[in-house]
Amino acid sequence: MTRIVRISIFTVIISLSSCKKDIYGCMDNTAANFSNAATKDDGSCFFSEPASTSTTVTISNWTQNGNDWVTTIPYGEITADVIDNGAVLVYLQAGTNVWNSLPLTTYESVSYSTTIQVSVTVGQVIISWTNSDDTLPANPGEDIYKITVVS
Repeated sequence: MTRIVRISIFTVIISLSSCKKDIYGCMDNTAANFSNAATKDDGSCFFSEPASTSTTVTISNWTQNGNDWVTTIPYGEITADVIDNGAVLVYLQAGTNVWNSLPLTTYESVSYSTTIQVSVTVGQVIISWTNSDDTLPANPGEDIYKITVVS
């Protein structure tokens, strides 16, 4: 009888140890922590943040272009791929560590408004100050801008 019990226990141990065990991990191959060995997704996947670069520039050299004030800021990180798939964010510093996203209306009256507009091309950011009534705004003077490129 004890021999039958021993054989039964041995059979159970062999059966249990030969069972395929799940390997928990991230199974999404686009995740930063993808595990090729994982057989069961444990919900731990995470994705890397997009790369970004930032620069802060002080602008005081504005050029009159018709009824606008315009400046061009060279920024080599702005590639065709960034324009197609990423983002270029431009901010104006309004006070100590207070950034306002552009475009931005800086003045508004019943007859006109002044707006700071942004256009982006490969390698540069163009900032223009425009009045809605097609008159020339006051010269913007010196301003601090922050450009962030997300790729």
